[in-house]
Amino acid sequence: MENQSDKQGTVDNRYAVSPATASAISGATGVGPADQSVQPYAGFWRRTFAYLIDYVLAIFASSMLGALLATVFRGLMPIVVIVSVWLYYALMESSELQATLGKRALGIKVTDLDGNRISFGRATGRLAGHLLSGFTLGIGFAMAVFTDRRQALHDKIAGTLVVGREWTEEEVAAAGAAGPVPAWASVLVVLAVVAFGPFGIGMVAAIALPAYQSYTIRAQIADGLRYAEPYKAEVASAVAKGRPLADLNFHDLDLGGPKSKYVVSVRIVSGAVAINYGLSANRLIAGKELVLVPGLNERQELVWVCGHASPPQGVLMAFDNYAKFTGIPDMYLPIACRGNR
Repeated sequence: MENQSDKQGTVDNRYAVSPATASAISGATGVGPADQSVQPYAGFWRRTFAYLIDYVLAIFASSMLGALLATVFRGLMPIVVIVSVWLYYALMESSELQATLGKRALGIKVTDLDGNRISFGRATGRLAGHLLSGFTLGIGFAMAVFTDRRQALHDKIAGTLVVGREWTEEEVAAAGAAGPVPAWASVLVVLAVVAFGPFGIGMVAAIALPAYQSYTIRAQIADGLRYAEPYKAEVASAVAKGRPLADLNFHDLDLGGPKSKYVVSVRIVSGAVAINYGLSANRLIAGKELVLVPGLNERQELVWVCGHASPPQGVLMAFDNYAKFTGIPDMYLPIACRGNR
């Protein structure tokens, strides 16, 4: 005969439930406290990686669509991007999947406070709430670390939860508050979100992008100055042969050698070398000129003055008011070409 205890154990195993379900039932029936170590709420970093996946997918797809439509309807790209992102999030989170592709990949979904599927309108409100989460320097997103049910600010506004995909409606509804998080962890996440979130990245971009742009423009100007060296040499050779500067005018002179991808042309006008920027040059200097103006010192030696720079003492310039012919701002010019030195 079978041992009675073995038989009883078989029956018990047949009707065993998962820890998540047992915890939910326990909390719902009041038989005992819910297991605080087993909760349905998605963690902050899990949500973050899902967000990054969605961001790349949504922005890339909407930008491609906007660019395609822009060939027919000019100016529509910003509208297409906004509408596409809205429909992507709102339709998918209110669908039977209850998740965007990023959330689906990370095994999480969006529900209301009772674990039910949310409506299209609530999904739209949740998406709009992301703006407020961002306007708080990203702290609204970091709230998902330390709030009772791991809700970000936009979840609080829309009345939604982000939970594991395997959790049922009943289990989510019965789940209590999540366990406490160490204060240092909350502070660390808030600092990380502020530093690396939209606000932090925006501050870095606001500083770095203009600096990088200035660097590239100065590099393009330097390339043009190198390209103009043979033209300066041509002027110096002509002066050495006794030709006056005023007679040196070459508007279509081509001295050969490697071309510059930032210079449209180089002209010699009354001995001055005018570098006209364009082609692949930055738009801030495209169509503008940098003029190198010659002069003669007391020993009749050729001296070059660049852009807005003042001539050395005792140098007679080829013409007056030469600085006005250089249209590039001092901030982009080499130090030797700037005014008031």
